[in-house]
Amino acid sequence: MPAYNKILIAVDSSDEAIGVLKQAAEIIEMYKAEAEVLHVAQSPTMAYGPWGEYVPLLHEDQIQERLEERLNERMVDAGLAHIPSKVVFGLPVDTVVRKANEGNVDLIIVGSHGRHGIRLLLGSTANGILHHAGCDVLAVRIRETIDG
Repeated sequence: MPAYNKILIAVDSSDEAIGVLKQAAEIIEMYKAEAEVLHVAQSPTMAYGPWGEYVPLLHEDQIQERLEERLNERMVDAGLAHIPSKVVFGLPVDTVVRKANEGNVDLIIVGSHGRHGIRLLLGSTANGILHHAGCDVLAVRIRETIDG
């Protein structure tokens, strides 16, 4: 089994991310690895103003601040408050792969819903990262609770 020295954890800020972060915490501890958490959000929604110009619905920095707060809460819940984290805007697959390449990352950990098998995962963020990353990728199954 390869040794992992630098790990990038790619998550969103949902409640389900806590499970991915907890799995990552175990791997980080096992390898005594350096790690960073990254959440890549799509650029904020724009709307047309009265003169046909695009007008941002919320300022990007306000959205980023809210996402960072939410991500930090998830990291505390998972016991990873000591790990550096970052929220950026962009295309998730491209941004995660670029960050991993630039940081000489050995392993990317990402959540995957995997609801209907690998064939229907095509096009998903986890699958895109898996196929474009230059390092190992661990897709952690996100367990969703069903109310009812």
